[in-house]
Amino acid sequence: MAKTRVFIDTNIIIEAFRTGCWTAICNRFAIETVDKCVEEALTGNPDDPARVHIDRDALLEGLAGRHQVGKLELAKLVLTHPSCHGLDDGELHLLAWLHAQGLLPNALILVSTADKAAIVATGNIGWLDSLTSLEHLANESGVTHGQISALARHYRAGWLDEIRVKIRLGVIP
Repeated sequence: MAKTRVFIDTNIIIEAFRTGCWTAICNRFAIETVDKCVEEALTGNPDDPARVHIDRDALLEGLAGRHQVGKLELAKLVLTHPSCHGLDDGELHLLAWLHAQGLLPNALILVSTADKAAIVATGNIGWLDSLTSLEHLANESGVTHGQISALARHYRAGWLDEIRVKIRLGVIP
């Protein structure tokens, strides 16, 4: 059986490494991302005590796909969906690549982000039902209860559901 494709942003990568569930989710799902998210995950202030170390080899080996995004894809996304203009680079590149491929909302793929602005933009594009939480991915991958308990609130299914409801009700524009 083919693995479900899951497109993740920088935040998901970092939290998956922080909680030790990276390998499990990569074994269960076909994890894909864009070059910008890989770059962001591997950079940062090494002296910052809160920085999560990302093992470059483990990151790259776990990915089923790593995609390049050009200026044309970025421009087309922002021109078509102006609400995407203010997104962080990683999320912008990820959504631009998905937009350029025309995969959503019809393909059986999932997008995982914990960035509220990216979730709102995803809703504006019409992809809200394609979103999934890192908690869902971790549960489906058979990680330990301790690893799931360690996930920060905005990586949880309940938090994502709450944001989706607010978007649908128009509470979050």
